[in-house]
Amino acid sequence: MLRRWFRRLTRLALLTVAVGAVIGLRQLAARRHGAPELGPPTTWPPLARGEEPVGAVGDLAAATTPPPPPGAPPGAPPASDEPVAAVGDLVAEAAAAPSPMERQAWVAPVDGACPVSHPIKANANSRIYHQPGGRFYDRTQAERCYADAAAAEADGYRAAKGS
Repeated sequence: MLRRWFRRLTRLALLTVAVGAVIGLRQLAARRHGAPELGPPTTWPPLARGEEPVGAVGDLAAATTPPPPPGAPPGAPPASDEPVAAVGDLVAEAAAAPSPMERQAWVAPVDGACPVSHPIKANANSRIYHQPGGRFYDRTQAERCYADAAAAEADGYRAAKGS
C-alpha cells in the first residue's frame, strides 16, 4: 500500500515538472520571437446593446464632428461655420503617417529572418551588421534588423569587413 502511494506521488511530481517545463519553453519561445509574456487571458466586459467598442466608429464620429458651443444641449449644431473633416481626409492623414515599423530604429527578426522593410542583420555580441549581398549575410543569425546602415551605425554597430 505504501508503494502504491509512493508511485502515485512520484507520477504526480513528474507530471508537475513536465507541465512547468512546457510552460517555460513556451515563454522562452515567445521571448525569442519578441512576443509579450504569456499570461492569463484578458477578458473584456461585455458591451451593452447598441454600444460601440472603443476605437471604432464612435471615435471616428467624435473626431469628425466639432463640439457644440458652450452651454448648448447635446446634439446642437457646431460652434463655427468651419467645414467638418471628411472621412477621406482622416484616411489620407493616417496613410501619410509613418507605420510603427518605420518609426522604430530596429525590429526583432521573425524566425531568424529580417522583414523586407528592415533588411540589415545585426549581431548584438559582435556589434557588427551585415547588408544584403554581403559575404556572410546568409549565414548571419540576426538579433536585430535595421532599415538602413545609418540606423545600425547610430546604434553603435559597424559594417562587416569584406561586405
